[in-house]
Amino acid sequence: MEITDVFEFHYNESHDVNEAEQSFREAMKNDSNLKDLYRNWCDEMGYTERKGFKSYFINKAEGDNIWDSIFPNKEELDEYDFDSK
Repeated sequence: MEITDVFEFHYNESHDVNEAEQSFREAMKNDSNLKDLYRNWCDEMGYTERKGFKSYFINKAEGDNIWDSIFPNKEELDEYDFDSK
């Protein structure tokens, strides 16, 4: 189980970061393995346990915006075959 998959699950349930975080924290109260995964992920990524969940989504949103600025008309690339010459 990847911790980011758990993040995404909780986010997709509500589509609100604050509600998702609350749901995630409730899940950690009942699952010590999940809490350990989260603690290890925060340590690896350099986040505090208090801010790790929200930081993941902030960084994800910023990353999406970077690609949007590089490819503002990315729908034009949907049918493009990058492997053909």
